[in-house]
Amino acid sequence: MKNEHMFVNNSKNNFKEYENIEIPENERNHKSSELFTLWFAANLTIGDFAIGFIPVLLGLSLTMTFFALVLGNVFGSILLAYMSKTGPLTGLPQMIAGRRSFGSKFGIFMSGLQWLNTLGWLTVNLVLAAFAFTLAFHVPYYEMSIIVLAVIIFIISSSGRKIISYFERIMSVVLGIMFLFIIVSSLFKLPLIYDYEPSYYGFGIAFGITLATSFSYIMSWGPYAGDYSRYNKEKNTFIYTFSGGFIASLWAEIAGVFVAILSFNPSGNPAIDLKSVLGSYGIIGLFAIFLGGIAADAINLYSNSVSLKTTGIKMKRINAVIIGIVAAVILAIITYSKFYAFYEDFLFILDYWITPWLGIMIADFFIINKNKKFDIKNIPGFNRPGIFSYFMALIISVPFMDPGVIYEGIISKLYLGGVDISYYISFIIALLLYPLIKKIINKKEITKNVK
Repeated sequence: MKNEHMFVNNSKNNFKEYENIEIPENERNHKSSELFTLWFAANLTIGDFAIGFIPVLLGLSLTMTFFALVLGNVFGSILLAYMSKTGPLTGLPQMIAGRRSFGSKFGIFMSGLQWLNTLGWLTVNLVLAAFAFTLAFHVPYYEMSIIVLAVIIFIISSSGRKIISYFERIMSVVLGIMFLFIIVSSLFKLPLIYDYEPSYYGFGIAFGITLATSFSYIMSWGPYAGDYSRYNKEKNTFIYTFSGGFIASLWAEIAGVFVAILSFNPSGNPAIDLKSVLGSYGIIGLFAIFLGGIAADAINLYSNSVSLKTTGIKMKRINAVIIGIVAAVILAIITYSKFYAFYEDFLFILDYWITPWLGIMIADFFIINKNKKFDIKNIPGFNRPGIFSYFMALIISVPFMDPGVIYEGIISKLYLGGVDISYYISFIIALLLYPLIKKIINKKEITKNVK
């Protein structure tokens, strides 16, 4: 890749002019603490808030709801934090760094999947933010709100990583105060929360879906993580990323649970329900929702443009940003009227590709190579152990999948009551299989060379 290791002489331009180039070690000097505010603001959003409605709509008890949300966020945040550690190790965008595990040519395919992933999340948050923006400013049509918010997101994201970092730092404070207000306001109605009578009490579909959606949301940031941490010092990268993502995601989801219960009969539009619960203070909740959507989508759009460029398509990043935001606006206008159906299907289906990818990345960087640095120019076009492990993990996990009406895996249907555990299966299989296959292939190659 030409100019891939170009050194940047003017650090002020690092964030805009050289988005897709390896950041040299002497330029990876930003404090890791900024990753806390970045992932805190990115997850204290309406997307997480909406997940809190799911267990209530499914009739899950409060005890099981909190257990599922904590468990899902712990596991998901750990995976996000491990991916964040690859940024300071390589100085590369996340999908470029992943080419060591899959090969330079197959890595293009993975970049395409990540472009779709970021586009999906960009759309989800745009729709949810538009719901709140429409109510807050009495906009006559959702489509108008979608377009206005898209323009704001475009301006922030196109300005580069440095501006995004400053924006997220501000939003971490603003959103923290607003979501604290939502939680405290809900606790004033604690007797009503205690009176909540779930229609389902045990482990089963409701628990499994709640666990899967909370885990899916936070871990789906994994293919983004290195895009931001490549500018940071390696020290404490893991803990700042984990704590920022975990605290915010769990906080927003619990707020969603409380609001869903207090609304008595959730409408399917979390913005309407939040406004109803907060009453005369509803405007604060609405601002929290659409500002949170902007905070998440500034990151979504930035990584969407980086992912498109890492597919090998030659274009300026600003053009990649334009393509991403236009596509998201079109999808948002098409899907907003049936949002929850789209959201649940999206969380289950599109994220299937991520967990085996994460398993292989963690095995490669932290088990086999143990934090070793590498030269991106000296990797093969196809890394057979990574590709084989990836598809084997996906194939083995298929019987455990159950994304709804589209497909029902035989094991999920017959033995798990429809609960989808394929995420965990594909991750574990990939994590274990990759080192094993890598060792076997390396041994055969050594034997062949000796002969």
